[in-house]
Amino acid sequence: MKKLLLVFVTVLLTVSVHAQKTADIGIWGGTLTSVHGDMDEDAPFQTFNLNFGAYFRYNFNARVALRAMFLTGSFSSEGAVESSPWEFDKTVQDLTLQAEINYLRYILGKRKLRFSPYVTFGIGVAYFPYTFKSVEIAAFNPDHPELVYNTATGQLVVTDYEESVVTPTIPFGMGFKYTIGDRLGVGVEYQMRKYMSDQLDDLNDPLAYVNGFGETVTYNDGSHNNDWAGYLGVHLTYMIFIGKKACPAYDAKSW
Repeated sequence: MKKLLLVFVTVLLTVSVHAQKTADIGIWGGTLTSVHGDMDEDAPFQTFNLNFGAYFRYNFNARVALRAMFLTGSFSSEGAVESSPWEFDKTVQDLTLQAEINYLRYILGKRKLRFSPYVTFGIGVAYFPYTFKSVEIAAFNPDHPELVYNTATGQLVVTDYEESVVTPTIPFGMGFKYTIGDRLGVGVEYQMRKYMSDQLDDLNDPLAYVNGFGETVTYNDGSHNNDWAGYLGVHLTYMIFIGKKACPAYDAKSW
């Protein structure tokens, strides 16, 4: 993560030299589209999970910006684990720092440069509760004692307690922005989050088991079990700062 942060900052400092700069504030609202974790049969858009937030964007030039963004909202999904029903419902807070790269030259309020597709990527951190579900009847699978259900009702038997989780994230996404006034713009955006934690869906390595030698075999590695989530939303942006005009030669190239 330290190397990634260093490269991220170096690129932004490089593109900012001698460029005209502006700054915007904005609001963001949308829904959680899906959570990809340990559950099966967890179809996207099961329910409308409202998420909203705000951001500050610093524009280095017409192509590159840096965005600090905060989102909060509900995360819920229903599915199954090893054919046993599973669901979760929680609130997640999300703070990210992202580079925003425009495919076309875009300046908020400029009619000739009034729209552009764009991509985003960066680093972040998320905060959410993790509900640990302890077992009461070991009847589901001797190799997976943490996945337990009541044979009479067919429901998982749980005794819950919560702990707070703070985990790094890798955000990235794409969108489209459009100017609707001298200082006002709108856009639509889809973003993904890679969580460096397996606890978002309240399933922390559910396929772990104890082998014949008494050793616990786990699957908690970065490529297998960490969770993902997707957001879809719209945003409204207002320009709050217009920087000093750059020199004409550089202005023609960068803007």
